[in-house]
Amino acid sequence: MNANTDLIDRYFDAWNETDAARRRELIAATWTVDADYRDPLLSGAGRDGIDAMIRAVHERFPNHTFRRTTEVDGFANRLRFSWELSTPEGTAIVKGSDFGMVDANGRLQAVTGFLDQVPGAA
Repeated sequence: MNANTDLIDRYFDAWNETDAARRRELIAATWTVDADYRDPLLSGAGRDGIDAMIRAVHERFPNHTFRRTTEVDGFANRLRFSWELSTPEGTAIVKGSDFGMVDANGRLQAVTGFLDQVPGAA
């Protein structure tokens, strides 16, 4: 695996972590202090904002998990990858693609998410 794949796998580890202290450790290891996340439904600014956003997803979708579904592609400080959110039974209910920017220290500076498949969408 390369550094970008490791970074994005840690990104998903943070999304899936239910222990608050461990999740904050993962966020600190993955995101810059002034990080920014945006998608059509969620946003989080800074590490605290990202933690609050992830916590809200856990409250809305208990025991659901995110996983990367593509290789991590990138050039310079830009990345892209796709993912899915699955029920506890393993059924994917949301699929998306994210685009990220990495800082000089190898942490995520910004992620913009796009929802490729959502429940009820045609």
